[in-house]
Amino acid sequence: MRMVQGPVVEAADPWDPESRTAELNRPGEPVPPLDEPDTDDPIVPPRDAGLPGWFDRWRGVLRRCAPGLLPIGLIAALPMHFFVGRVDDTVVAAPALSDLLGGFGLLLLPLMWLAYFAVSALPLVLALAGTVAVAVAEAASGARPGPRRVWRLVANRLRPLWLWFAAFSLLTQALPLLLTADRLGAAVAVPLAIGLGALSTAVLTFIGVLGCVVLIEREHGRRRAQHLCSRARLGGLAAAALGVTVLPRLTDAAWGGLAGGMASTAVAVATVLLWAIAALVTYAQARRADSRVTSESLFAELSAPEPE
Repeated sequence: MRMVQGPVVEAADPWDPESRTAELNRPGEPVPPLDEPDTDDPIVPPRDAGLPGWFDRWRGVLRRCAPGLLPIGLIAALPMHFFVGRVDDTVVAAPALSDLLGGFGLLLLPLMWLAYFAVSALPLVLALAGTVAVAVAEAASGARPGPRRVWRLVANRLRPLWLWFAAFSLLTQALPLLLTADRLGAAVAVPLAIGLGALSTAVLTFIGVLGCVVLIEREHGRRRAQHLCSRARLGGLAAAALGVTVLPRLTDAAWGGLAGGMASTAVAVATVLLWAIAALVTYAQARRADSRVTSESLFAELSAPEPE
C-alpha cells in the first residue's frame, strides 16, 4: 500500500531509483514528527535558517570536534604530502623505467597514472569519512568517539566512497594535463586557470554532498546527491571548496622549495577538514529541507548494520 497524502508526500524523494513514495527509516531510528518545531541541533540547521544558521552549525562542529579531527588530519597528511605527486613526474620517470626494464617500463606508465588518480582521492576520503563519524557520533552521544568506534562507523563504506572520489579526481586532475597554456597559447593562461579552478570548486562542492550520501544513506548515490544539492544553500560549501582549490597553491607559490611543500600540505589538510565539516552541515541542511532530521537520526543511519 502506498500513502499519497500529508507528510509522506512532503518527505518523498523524487530521485529514488526504486520509485518509493517516501524514504523508510531503518529499525531503531528515531522518527520525530515532520511538523515538530526545530530544536537547537548541533549539526542540523533549522529549516530556512539561511547562511547565518549554516555558519553557526559549521562553527559549532569545528569548535567541538577540533581535538577529534586532529588525528584524522595527521593521517590524511601522509598521502597528501608523500604519495600524491604530479602526473608530470610519471612522464619524467618513464625513461628511467624504460632503461631498467628494457622498454617494458613504458607499459607501466598508464598504471602509474591510475595509481596517482586513486591515491590523490585518499586524503579527501579520509577527511570526509573521519569528520562525519566524529561529528555525528559526538553530536548524538555527547562524548567524543575513540579511533576504534570511528573506524567501525565508516569502515564498510570507504570503498564506494573512494571509487566515487577517484572517478571525480580523474576528471579534475586529467584536464590540467590536456589543457595547458603551452598548448593553447599564453593568451588563455589566466582564463584557463580560472576555468579549471571553477571546475575543481564545483566538483568538490558536489562530491562533498555525494560523499555524505554514500556514508550515511549507502543505497543512494549520484541522483540523490543531485536532489539534495537542489534543496541546499551551497554558498558555504562552495567557499570551503574554493579554499581547498586555491589556498594550498598560493601557499606553495609564496614559500617555494621544501618549506613551501610542507606549508602547502598543512594548509591543504586544514582546508580539506574545513571542507568536510561544511559538506556535513550542508548535507544535514538539505535533509532538513525535505523532512525532519536530527543528529540522532543521522547517527542511527550511520551506525545501522550493513544489509545482508
